[in-house]
Amino acid sequence: MTHRIKLVDLDEHSLVVTIDADGVTEVHGAGMCKMRAAAILWDVGTQLAAEHPVGPCLPQPEPQHDRPGEPLIAHAGSLDRARGLWTDGTGHAWDLSLAWRDVTDQAWRWHGSLDRQGTPIMRSSDGSVSEPLDVVRAVYGPLAPVFGDEA
Repeated sequence: MTHRIKLVDLDEHSLVVTIDADGVTEVHGAGMCKMRAAAILWDVGTQLAAEHPVGPCLPQPEPQHDRPGEPLIAHAGSLDRARGLWTDGTGHAWDLSLAWRDVTDQAWRWHGSLDRQGTPIMRSSDGSVSEPLDVVRAVYGPLAPVFGDEA
């Protein structure tokens, strides 16, 4: 399995904010006035709040795009067709009702069929390519879910 490690040189940036999957944050602003940093973060928060659609947040599927090197073990997967949810052999759920965008900005959708191993077959948004989800992820990934108007 490969691991992606991204190094950030904190001396190159005036303000660095990291947020892990559990919502734990770290703020690094060496040499930056704390009030200036707070004002910048306030502006970012205001912009994000203005972009949020009316109503509560929709539940987010587990982010498969964070695990690009992990095999899906497709033959051990299972499909809940009624919910449009495929669980791969590692136990991670994929919401097939959503489109999934690859690194080339191509969107992929499931159209209801499975391959011989039981893996969802995805079709590119332009209809030119159809491949099983594990192949799409390995060749074009990592993948990220597409929500709302992004599709």
